[in-house]
Amino acid sequence: MNSLSLKTVLVTLLISIYTISQAQTDSTGVSLNLLGQSFFDNKEFTGNIKKGYTHPGFYIQPAIKFETKQYSIAAGFHTLYLAGADTLERLVPVLTAKLRLSNSITLVAGTLESQSGHWLPEPLFKPERLFLNQPETGIQFLYNGNKSKADLWINWERYIKIGSPFQEEFTVGFTHLYNSWKEITGFSNAFHAMAFHHGGQIDSTNLPVQTHVNIGLLPAFSFKPSGKTRLAMATSIYYYKNLSPSFTSEYNTGFGLHPQVKAYLNSTTLEVGFWYSNGFVNPRGEELFGSVSTINPIYNQSIRRLGTLTLEYQKRFMSSMLLNANFKAYYDFKSNLLEYSYTLRLIFDGELVRLK
Repeated sequence: MNSLSLKTVLVTLLISIYTISQAQTDSTGVSLNLLGQSFFDNKEFTGNIKKGYTHPGFYIQPAIKFETKQYSIAAGFHTLYLAGADTLERLVPVLTAKLRLSNSITLVAGTLESQSGHWLPEPLFKPERLFLNQPETGIQFLYNGNKSKADLWINWERYIKIGSPFQEEFTVGFTHLYNSWKEITGFSNAFHAMAFHHGGQIDSTNLPVQTHVNIGLLPAFSFKPSGKTRLAMATSIYYYKNLSPSFTSEYNTGFGLHPQVKAYLNSTTLEVGFWYSNGFVNPRGEELFGSVSTINPIYNQSIRRLGTLTLEYQKRFMSSMLLNANFKAYYDFKSNLLEYSYTLRLIFDGELVRLK
């Protein structure tokens, strides 16, 4: 689709939703909404698993939203720009349709709700995907209960036609959170399951079909030793399995352990931990936690031992404006190497204008 055709489609979508909204009753609402991020993300990685890089830029995602108590439809576009680039990295239409199936379950079709990263931890979900790999598109079921919440989704990442010179790609995931150590004291738990698939029945690349699975279990116990400070003791357990019918790799089964101590005070979070893994592969996670080198297979490491530290500040200044700043450090015990990253993000997610 050329740029003129894409612009025509976007304008038509926005005009159509606004026109439909004028014929609705007072029980409906129409608004112009904006989702956007400005970010500066820098990685100082010098080891053999991954080299560093910098991402400075922003994305904007305006949409006109038509909403009732039972359902909503939002249409607009998403554009990503990285500072210094000659062209946009991405310009795609977005369309989100939501239907409330019950008081606690919502169906989302089209552009997914993925701004939270599906509540996935860093070994399973690389944080930069929050601004570089948006929007996600597919089907999603969201559950919001009294003490737990869940997210079941499929993100279709690459579509193929007959003769396409690449494979079909998609990710299926499920996350369930019971309580949250950021908010309450006592026991909490998180469960994550993800599958990543490359292939397709009309695949013409002659590349092997690949299916990889990650599972994570993250129990924790939190308490208040004094004042407003909250502490949490957590031990995360991860599992990897290669379920590809013909694709073989150096690591077909693996695991990871990540005990951590976490401290929360107002808007600041401090996390200190130790990572140990053996043959762990994480296709959507931060590569430093995995055994596979992104530089050269000769640098693959079956055993990974890292000391980890995260210092994060997050504060909401308005109902729709959020500031997030974090510093992460990783000490590789095998190479005696300290690597680190820091990220600053300013996020806007809210209503700009109420049209009706």
